[in-house]
Amino acid sequence: MDLRVLLIESEPDEMLFLHDVLREIEDGRWLPEWPRIQPLSASTWEEAERIFSSDPPHAILFDLDLAKQGAGTFRRMQAAAPEVPVILVLNSTDEPLAVKLIREGAEDFLLKKLIDCGPLAHALRNAVLRHRLLSSARAAAHTDSLTGLYNRAGFLVSATRDRMLAERLGRRWMVIIAEPRNLTEIAAAFGEQRRDLELMEAADHLRSIVTAADALARIGERHFALTVFDNEVESVEQAWTRIRNAAAERRIELGVSIFHGQNPLTVDAMIEQAIADLPQPAPSNHAKSSLASAG
Repeated sequence: MDLRVLLIESEPDEMLFLHDVLREIEDGRWLPEWPRIQPLSASTWEEAERIFSSDPPHAILFDLDLAKQGAGTFRRMQAAAPEVPVILVLNSTDEPLAVKLIREGAEDFLLKKLIDCGPLAHALRNAVLRHRLLSSARAAAHTDSLTGLYNRAGFLVSATRDRMLAERLGRRWMVIIAEPRNLTEIAAAFGEQRRDLELMEAADHLRSIVTAADALARIGERHFALTVFDNEVESVEQAWTRIRNAAAERRIELGVSIFHGQNPLTVDAMIEQAIADLPQPAPSNHAKSSLASAG
């Protein structure tokens, strides 16, 4: 099968350069999964839209400078072809916008000055295969039926991409685990339906806390997970304070793990670390009596 790559680029010289790099990737067998690469070209959004409808590509290389309205064009592209992974091509000054668009669904980005066979082939392979994985996760119902949030599988796909982005950019990234208090006692006293209602109300409250760029999921019977990037508007410390105070209003306990250069944990390890950071429940009167007797 040919790999169809749509190049959305308004500058003729840049378009020619990208064609040349793709041809070198094909000739050098950088992507053995696809024996041929078929470049598709568009210099405007209207041309790209016609290609979407007639010959959908496997991946898109999108110049973020296009018509100086890169973010808006990207969002129109996402709406028109949500099943196609997008790799952003940008100048270094556009990096903050690229991070925002990756949080909105772009797969990766490349700096124009660093584009070559190796980096581009690597980005194309990862984008296509990761997007297939995400599509498989969606097909496998990655939504939690009770709360409508991502389940653990959906969260891991999203969080793994975010972790890679944090490592690449040298940014701190936070995983928070949230747990409503006294779920076991509520289920014992009032039944599982009342416990499920408590979980749904907790999910709604967490939705009101997170921003559009944050990921939120129910990853277990009693645990929710959310992720936050360090950014120019709000540091992870400020986000932690804001989220902790808001969660306390609904008696939701939080634990946290922060990814940074000295703490390059996997997503699974960060989840476990954040769960371990949850406040431990105070022992009941019966437990206190048992401990006293044991002493």
